[in-house]
Amino acid sequence: MSVKKIVLTIFLLIPILLWAQYRSWDGARLSPQAKVHSLNVFINVIYDVNPEKNVFANEDYWPRVIDPALEGVNNTAIPNYLLDWMDLTYNPKRLHGTCTRLYGESSFDNLQITGDFIVVNVRESAVLQKGFFSEANVVKVAFDMISRDGFRTVYGDDNIENYDANHDHRLDYVNVMIRNITRAYGGDNPGSGVSGCVGTLLINGENYSCEAGTTQCVGDGDFFSNPSSIVIHEISHALFGGNNFHTSGGNHRGSRETMAFLNIQNGYGLMGAAGSGLVSCNGYERWRMHWKHPQSVDYIAAMDAQTAVSVSSDISMNDGPVAFILRDFVTYGDAIRIKLPYKDAESSENQYIWLENHQVGKNRKLDYLQFSNTYSCRPFGVPGIYAYYQVGRDVLEGDHKEVWDNNSRDNLKVISAEGYYDYEFVPEIHNLECVSYQTHDYALRRGAANAFCGGQDQESQFFPKERDTVLYVNREMAMWRKLTGRRIDDHLPSLGDELDAFGSYAKINMGTNPSTCNTKTYHSYNASGNPAKIMAAKPEMNTRTTYLTGLGIEMIRQKKNNVLVKIRWDDYEIVNDTRWTGRIVLKDTAILTTSHTITLAQNRTVSLPYRDQETGLFAERTRWVCEPGSYFRQDSASTLSLTENSTLQLQAGSRYEQAPTAVLHLQSNCKLLVEKGAILVIEGLLEIEENAVVEVQGTLVWGASSRLIIHSGAQLITDKGEMKEITIP
Repeated sequence: MSVKKIVLTIFLLIPILLWAQYRSWDGARLSPQAKVHSLNVFINVIYDVNPEKNVFANEDYWPRVIDPALEGVNNTAIPNYLLDWMDLTYNPKRLHGTCTRLYGESSFDNLQITGDFIVVNVRESAVLQKGFFSEANVVKVAFDMISRDGFRTVYGDDNIENYDANHDHRLDYVNVMIRNITRAYGGDNPGSGVSGCVGTLLINGENYSCEAGTTQCVGDGDFFSNPSSIVIHEISHALFGGNNFHTSGGNHRGSRETMAFLNIQNGYGLMGAAGSGLVSCNGYERWRMHWKHPQSVDYIAAMDAQTAVSVSSDISMNDGPVAFILRDFVTYGDAIRIKLPYKDAESSENQYIWLENHQVGKNRKLDYLQFSNTYSCRPFGVPGIYAYYQVGRDVLEGDHKEVWDNNSRDNLKVISAEGYYDYEFVPEIHNLECVSYQTHDYALRRGAANAFCGGQDQESQFFPKERDTVLYVNREMAMWRKLTGRRIDDHLPSLGDELDAFGSYAKINMGTNPSTCNTKTYHSYNASGNPAKIMAAKPEMNTRTTYLTGLGIEMIRQKKNNVLVKIRWDDYEIVNDTRWTGRIVLKDTAILTTSHTITLAQNRTVSLPYRDQETGLFAERTRWVCEPGSYFRQDSASTLSLTENSTLQLQAGSRYEQAPTAVLHLQSNCKLLVEKGAILVIEGLLEIEENAVVEVQGTLVWGASSRLIIHSGAQLITDKGEMKEITIP
């Protein structure tokens, strides 16, 4: 190759590299900084061939039409809620329509969505003339009718240029809402839809294509009053990405892209939908869209606790102890993101904890638990700190596959103040008199606390059959009814309740439930089949270990509905009884304080997509590893109890000390392994039950007050050359 050709090749590559840079804040198909004037088409089907298909009888919000003579555009049966859903013009101080207001509040008025409406009554027979009755053909017939009768809207905004800002004969955004089709006859049930619009309108003799927008069935109810409706979800797809960005309660098994967790996570945010708790956006979404309050210094910011000025609050262990004031999140955008320090491998996804102060009921914003504004059975929610994990998806600029990756659908997980527990499946037929009004055949009973591996209300739970060796999708259960002791919760706890928020005061660390430790991930997807299986995917991206750290978070309510959040990295004290399960690693320091107990136990919440051969469960045995350089101490009268085949392993360079009157108790079939170079100091009681094993290759130090109880069949295996100050009273 000549020099001339080499130079030419280099120059050709430069524009390609520049072109290949993508940014999340440009939006997937809709700019988050846009003024969008949407054409909203509402379609009512007149069933003149199969009248029995018209099962939508409610006329309180959108009157139905059964007379074929009433087909036409804007001639009758116009929904009474149009202006409650979208504003005709944008006035930041007087936003009213749910859709306009939600995106305005979420974006701090950067995304302004307004529009006008066309209502079309189409005959079923006209749709059938297109070949068959389908959602696409319903839309085509409606568009044909608009083209034939002339372009005219309900409120007189008939200037087509208002809907074609680029003057390219492409309508900027079209939302199509169908009243009365079903999945069996038409293709969609109420609450289902797609992001996108296909069709052409003939206006003033010229064709205008519909390429951007949404299409869905909204039913005959009051969808306009729900900020987490299917229409909001589908519009949000244009901002955040395709089905691989399902999250915040908007995920479902219909999509098969790789998920970060085995089970579906509910939550809250603009991508939430039927499974959303709070109806507001979240900080993760604002960060991706680059929406910030005009007075904020960054896209993740809060008020400095000392100076009361806006500062960056995107922190990590390197930042040391810090304190912030969180004002109301929806109003001011204040949020804290904490990067967690440890993961299984370099290829594992980063994890973060988000903290947001949602002053539910006090901020006069669209910020309350879904359906609570229309159903008395649903709790409204309480003001406080709402928290969640972010898994991966932390690249905002770069290659398309980095910004909109396909590997972490459903990557946000609620951290509920109620904590995590093992749940039991309880066969029980009952009528759920709340929102869905359905008959269900089970309830979920809250069992033992399980901070590291357990489940919480706003995620589905798996309950495999005894014969199952792999995990099936149809074993996944939502939390419709929750049983806690004698208490029965029938208010759809799967959509959040008043136990989720951290209230007037809360302090969490490695020893609380919930804890400040990382969450465990298992990337997976649901493969086709009957029933469909849960399949492992991208194992290199997983973190299967709980890492104990000194991260402590203290939340203290202040005046003016603000919350002081203190964050430190040396909060090593465990000041309550706790039950730990799964893979656990200590890299730093942990101190079990006086009179408290740590119990290592078997996890009974599904955490594997297959039945483990050792445990016989869809979960592995519990194993706690103290890595080199780590230090664990038991204060007086504290107890570390190993149960259900658990193992404690002290690696070389680790140290375990026990104060007088402390107890280290190994139940049957449990193990304590002390590697060469590790130090185990017993000042209190070491009790080893039948078939339990203590194997010491490192240094075993006995104190004057130490006691040893070895039950028949137990084993204490030591290298006597390494033992010091051996005193066994």
